[in-house]
Amino acid sequence: MRDQILAAAIEEITESGIKFTMNDLVRRLSISKSTLYAHFRSKEELVGAIVDLSLATVRQKEKSILDDNTLNVAEKLKALTVIYPPMTISIRAMLDLKRHFPKEWEKGERHRIEKWKTIESLLDQGIKAGCFRPVDLTMLSLIFNGTVKELMDDQDFFIHNSLSFNDAMNKVADIILWGIMNPNGAE
Repeated sequence: MRDQILAAAIEEITESGIKFTMNDLVRRLSISKSTLYAHFRSKEELVGAIVDLSLATVRQKEKSILDDNTLNVAEKLKALTVIYPPMTISIRAMLDLKRHFPKEWEKGERHRIEKWKTIESLLDQGIKAGCFRPVDLTMLSLIFNGTVKELMDDQDFFIHNSLSFNDAMNKVADIILWGIMNPNGAE
């Protein structure tokens, strides 16, 4: 039942955002409130479980990428850059999470910092192997993480540009990895 509740809550977030109520879940699942509260004492606990599940899924994908010997360092870097939680939630829902569940938002922020350390390690590996030119990793961190934060704060960007968050991150990864120079047109 716990997994069914989590799945239903994820559906609610996908459809209605983080402002769903426990009553919405009771109706969706056709269960009693006591059954719901037997598994999750509060909405905060339920949202925490969803965040934990999402981060665990992301960490598993990251591990799979890092352990994949068929990928070169550039492919691993790009794949890591574009991994985000599996559920499709709106930027609005992410902002609501930040505003209404700051403890859960902070879990994501800690993961983002851990992930950046992994990305830096891959960059360093790629620089040593000659795949990447040496760059100031502090500046690259500022550029990348600043872009992610800006995207998170500007929900209109996605509407005006008909992009999902994952589409935007793919474009960011391409620019960071390949730059803006056209290798065939350089003078």
